[in-house]
Amino acid sequence: MRALFFGWHPIVWEEMVYWRRRFWLYLVTYTLSPLIFLLTFGFGVGQRLKMLMPGGMSYLEFLVPGVVALAVFNNGVTSVTVRMFYNRLHFKSFEAYRLAPISDVAVWLGYTVSGALRGLLAGSIVLGLALLLVPGFRAAPAGLAWLAAVAFACGAFGVFLGLCLRSFDDQTVVSEFIIVPMTFLCGTLIPLERLPGILQHLVWLLPLTPATQVLRAGLAGGPVPWPAVGLLAGWTGLFLGLGMWRLGRRED
Repeated sequence: MRALFFGWHPIVWEEMVYWRRRFWLYLVTYTLSPLIFLLTFGFGVGQRLKMLMPGGMSYLEFLVPGVVALAVFNNGVTSVTVRMFYNRLHFKSFEAYRLAPISDVAVWLGYTVSGALRGLLAGSIVLGLALLLVPGFRAAPAGLAWLAAVAFACGAFGVFLGLCLRSFDDQTVVSEFIIVPMTFLCGTLIPLERLPGILQHLVWLLPLTPATQVLRAGLAGGPVPWPAVGLLAGWTGLFLGLGMWRLGRRED
């Protein structure tokens, strides 16, 4: 079992070295987009949207966990997808890991953890902004564990997408048909109850929906919806299986 997982550390270490060289750039990048969401949606139109909120909560209370989920998702998925794409098809450095005496599980785990760490950093920055800018906002300590679980699932999703990309056009397809729809439809910016009819049920087929619900409940310190936890775990397991399938094909 130890041999199966041995060898994933260098992949994560490579990511840490890359971070160190561009730390301030990443810090600004991870801060700008969530800050825009908080300022425009939360403080800009938040009062007008109060009537839409379930349970009488303010829109800012609803929005902050959603923006955290978006930060984790967008950065956890996109970062590892783009890195794998360039390593596979441009720099050809991905082949070095394929030829090394390590298992496919170790390769998958290394890239997944790398994406998860990016997502965790982005999510932590958003939480810090919310604590500074949103009056009365508090994050339950237990929510940090769910933040890590969501980040890991996003990293696994990014690895699968990164193994599927074949060209720059594929990146555009992933962005327009996967990332953008999930950003706006998965309960991050508006409650699922406010979506039209059948769409309320269809969005549960997207992995960001259970991730958002779990994270929102966890950060609020309330009971976590276990059906959503089961869906999140199922998606993570599915991405593991799909990632192993793609790695097993030995194709770039």
